[in-house]
Amino acid sequence: METLNKPVLILGIIAVMIIGVNLTIFIGFFSTSMLSRSTPYYKSEDTSMPKFTISPYAGELATIDDQGKQTISVSGIGMAKAKPDRALVSLSVITRADNAKNAVYENAEKMSIVIGALKAMGIAEKQIETSAYSLTPIWDYSDRNTPRITGYTCQNTITVVITDLNRIGEVIDGAITAGVNQVSHIQFTVSDETMKRLEKEALRNAVEDAESKAKLLADAAGVAIVRLISISISSRTFESTRITNLSEGAVSTLIIPPEEVSVTISISALYEFR
Repeated sequence: METLNKPVLILGIIAVMIIGVNLTIFIGFFSTSMLSRSTPYYKSEDTSMPKFTISPYAGELATIDDQGKQTISVSGIGMAKAKPDRALVSLSVITRADNAKNAVYENAEKMSIVIGALKAMGIAEKQIETSAYSLTPIWDYSDRNTPRITGYTCQNTITVVITDLNRIGEVIDGAITAGVNQVSHIQFTVSDETMKRLEKEALRNAVEDAESKAKLLADAAGVAIVRLISISISSRTFESTRITNLSEGAVSTLIIPPEEVSVTISISALYEFR
């Protein structure tokens, strides 16, 4: 029995020693790994994140994209101006009557006279269009428990396009004399042809502005622009003069047009550099 137990004992001692050595190695490796991750000098590079540098211009950026292209993103603003060549005048006829039918009928009669007067002044039918129409009840709230309708108000508003700006006052006065009792506003604008020309000019100026900024950034960084990658319009605005709160009644109205109206276009552009 003793002879049998001695080899078994020896094998058991050897197994315990091997397990102990392996455990020591594992603990040492684990401690080293944890220590290296907790040290402030540990650095993990995430290659999926783009490297970038902010430019001195707000909203402009130099980046390296997913395909390794180095790019500069810039914005461009362009403006074009012109003298207005037409005015949009808003004229209203407002009538009140005891019932809806009479309010509508009276309004139609008066507006017919107004349109006839406008045509007599040389305003073509295509320059006159209805821009708003309403029929609303007039309420009497003297008895809070039972408010009642005492009549109706009918308002018909037309927009008149005047191409001879020197005649704006004349047209307004003639319309008031004919029956218009509210002049809502006058807006100075340009023809469709002029608007298209202004948009093209403003867009061209915006592209030139963006290209100039991209080249300036590239020169400052000591790199060269390779090509334009993409370009898009961010916004478009048209600025004109609008006159409101005009008085009722014929007053020999003198309207002086503004010197200029303008179109402003903003774009975003992306350039590759090296």
